Order: sequence, then structure tokens, then C-alpha cells
Amino acid sequence: MMSQSSSSSSIYNYQDLDFEVISVKPMVIKALVEDEELIINVYPMVTKVLKYGKDYSIWVNVVVSVKTNKPKPGPPCNPNIVVSRSAKADKVEVLSDGILRLRLSDGTEKDVTIKSTNVSFYPDYRDQFGAPCTIVNWSVFWR
Repeated sequence: MMSQSSSSSSIYNYQDLDFEVISVKPMVIKALVEDEELIINVYPMVTKVLKYGKDYSIWVNVVVSVKTNKPKPGPPCNPNIVVSRSAKADKVEVLSDGILRLRLSDGTEKDVTIKSTNVSFYPDYRDQFGAPCTIVNWSVFWR
């Protein structure tokens, strides 16, 4: 019979690495939604780095900040807005991808890039600064 600790070490044979963020560059998106000009900054935030053999898994969340040229009040952003209809953007342009540079505790450095896959706008709902609620979907790449 196998002991629980030896069984779990074979299942979870990875290293949970410490990391240091060397530099951060946000993803920047410019959009035009219902005559409102938006600048969206998406800041990548690493939450976990795992190493399994020679492979890495880097877990990333983002913080989204929206600036508008026409701030106005409205109901606050909340998770329920995704059931409402998203506004179609007249124009969406990714000005730059988000890039993080990490130094890992195993002595390596990794460049982590986030790229936008979709942006949804909810102009009937507003953040605390009067900008429309915006949801950005992204993919993560590293080398």
C-alpha cells in the first residue's frame, strides 16, 4: 500500500517558483464606441509560476483601466453586466501588447506577453470614473 505523501509527490511533481517582476508594460487598446474615444490599459499581473521538468506554467491575471473623453455617471460595473448586450465598437486598435519580464528563482528569466482576443463594451454601465465598463479577454505567451 502506498502512503499518501508518496502518492501526492508523484501526482504533483512540480516546483512552485518564486519570481521577481523586472518590468511591466501594459497592453494599450484604443477604441471608438458610440462617439466616445477610449484608451484601455491592461496591466498583466503574474499570480503563480510552476515548473515541471523543463516546462513552465505562468498564471496571469489582468487589471483593466479605461480612460474616456466623455465621462458620465451610470449604474456601476458588476459581474451581472455580461448578461446585457455589449455595444459594438466602431473601431478597436491594439497599440501594444502587454509585456512582463520575470526573474525566476531557478535562475532563468522569462518574457511574458498578453495579447487581446476580444474586447466587450457596456456603455450603459460605468466605472467610478465615468468610463464605460469594458471586459478584455486575452491569451498569454512566454519564452
